[in-house]
Amino acid sequence: MSDAVQTSDPKSTPEDPTTRFASLLASGERVVLVRQRHWLTFLEAGRWFVLSFGCGILLLVLGQQFDDDGVSGFFSTLLDWGFWIFLTIGILGVGWFYLVWRVERYIVTTRRVIETGGVINKYTRDTTLSMITDMVVGHPWLGRIVGYGEIDLLTGSEQGTSKIRFLPDADGFKKALLDAKHEHEMEVGGGRVLQDVVSAAVSPPAAAPGTPAAAGLTAEEVDVSLSRLADMRDRGLITHAEFDEKKKQLLDRL
Repeated sequence: MSDAVQTSDPKSTPEDPTTRFASLLASGERVVLVRQRHWLTFLEAGRWFVLSFGCGILLLVLGQQFDDDGVSGFFSTLLDWGFWIFLTIGILGVGWFYLVWRVERYIVTTRRVIETGGVINKYTRDTTLSMITDMVVGHPWLGRIVGYGEIDLLTGSEQGTSKIRFLPDADGFKKALLDAKHEHEMEVGGGRVLQDVVSAAVSPPAAAPGTPAAAGLTAEEVDVSLSRLADMRDRGLITHAEFDEKKKQLLDRL
């Protein structure tokens, strides 16, 4: 379900989710995806209140079968009271779970998966991307009909598994999570190493002792460096844009 902010000004643009949830983010952290669970979740959570609502309707129908005189009148009044009691409980319960559903969000950032919500008492629960070891996506039969899935985040923490149910486009959520996890790993564990590898790939071989350093690169040195960069690009260590940038730098040094 889309989480874009609706505004009355047709020229305005949706609010940046990173700005909207800035109070939850650390310095340099960026929001990748925001999801609200499928609307069916509040009906499932408030199923007993839905049942109460149904019982109230049933009592109303039964009350109409009795006369308003004598003993029948007593039962008719009793059933009418029952109708209003069950109806009130059902409406209040379903309304409460609707509010809970409206404020609940699952946020994928460049560092964490955040669950936030709460009508009166607000809460946030975090799962660090580095702690996620695997993800299991499921598509129940009802979810395939009305458009939701479920995902289990397997972690190395004591909790073990974080379950997210009634999630629209669960496959898209998993993809965004994998992209964010990869970006996080590159930022934390591989960014500096990758820069060193790229620098080594574009550096010419060291000159022999006593040999003056050349002002530029020979065609052979450029060819070797380009081959290294192409191999890194093919293995996914650098992007095509980074390859093109380094290639231009090498050609400029000819």
